[in-house]
Formats: sequence, C-alpha cells, structure tokens
Amino acid sequence: MLEIRPGPYCVTIEAELPGVPLHTVAPAFGTAGWERARDCVVDVLAALAEVEAPEVVRRMTVLDEADPFRPEGVSWIEALTALVRRRVARFGDQLAPVIDDFDAKVELLLNELAELKEPETRVVHGDVTAGNILVDDDLWPVALLDLGLLTMPGDPVFDAAAAAGLYDIWSPRVREVEAAFDQAFVEQLGYDAEQLIVYRRVHSLLIANAHDEDPYGRDSAVPLAANLFNR
Repeated sequence: MLEIRPGPYCVTIEAELPGVPLHTVAPAFGTAGWERARDCVVDVLAALAEVEAPEVVRRMTVLDEADPFRPEGVSWIEALTALVRRRVARFGDQLAPVIDDFDAKVELLLNELAELKEPETRVVHGDVTAGNILVDDDLWPVALLDLGLLTMPGDPVFDAAAAAGLYDIWSPRVREVEAAFDQAFVEQLGYDAEQLIVYRRVHSLLIANAHDEDPYGRDSAVPLAANLFNR
C-alpha cells in the first residue's frame, strides 16, 4: 500500500484485488454450471461462519443508525428484534399498504424469532451478493468486498438466509433461487430450513428501505418484501 499526501488529505493507493465479480461470470440459474456458482457462495458463507466476531465488529453500527447494533450484554436475538422494531416504526407506513395484515405478520415473525436458539457469535457480513464475491477462472472465491451495511456479531444462518435472497434479488425466479440455496445450506452446512425462512423475512424487512434517501426509489426493496410476505 502506498500512502501519499497531495494536500490536506491523506490518500492511499492499494494493489487491485485479484478476481472478477461472481455475477459477471456465473452461469444463469438453472443452466449448466450454475451449481458451481451456488457452491462458491456456500463456500464463502462456510468460511465466514468460522470467524469469531472481533471487538471492532461489536462496536459497528448497521444501515443508517448511529448506535452500535449489539451493545455489550445484549443477545443476538434481542438486538435483531430491536432492530426490526425500529425499522418497522420508521418505515411501516410504506410497508403496511402492500403487505396483507402487516402488523400481525410482524408480530408473528418476532415471536418466531424469539423461539430461536441463541447462536454462537460469529461475523455476519450481511451483504454477501454475487457482486461482492470476487472469483477466479474456476469460480473459486478469492475475495469478499463491502462489509459494513449489515455487518454485525451474530448468527451465520442469518448471513446464509440473506445471501440466498440477495443472489438474484430482482429475478422473477428469486423464490426458486432461494429454495436451491436453502437445500444446499441444509445439506452442506447443516442449517435448519425453517430458521432460514424466518431470517429471510427478517432480512427483507431490514433492507426494504435501506436506501430510502434515494428520491427516485431506485433501490427500494419494498415490493420485494411484500412479495415474500404475501406469498
């Protein structure tokens, strides 16, 4: 890494990371070779699941919030429940018109979340997408980018649930993609299928308005959350 000071600012220049984004080279879902792209994502998630959350992650904030997501002494389930309630309080007026029985579904989801077993704390990336994984010519992962949006100390199963939904989030076949990933998570990582679905609905609520400041709504995932909750 080279550090220079062209004026009052400090600028760092780093070597370019190897690899290309997975989404630029991955075969389309359902075509020959797609399973290799799926397994690439599974490999990344399996590696993350082995990483204990360092102290700096415990001090991190998520989304546009100012305070740490999980203060000292607060459990993962408690912190995640509180985050969902804060997001619903801020953006529920946008979600309620498009999600049937919205308040009841949120409470049911939080009850399901409360019944989950408290996990061993690991690093949750929170945004494992095909654009954030760099791969080599054989679709093996070589780098993972863009920690920060929902990076937190928590449950690796949440990371997997989110990654399945994010992999091809705008595709009309997104439910099929999620199901294919869930099968791999159950078979290869030993995750519980119902827990994946609970976490995916939680994640959809968290990111539905993640870019709400965009006046054009280009990044709004409100309709996607509605589709998941209304199916």
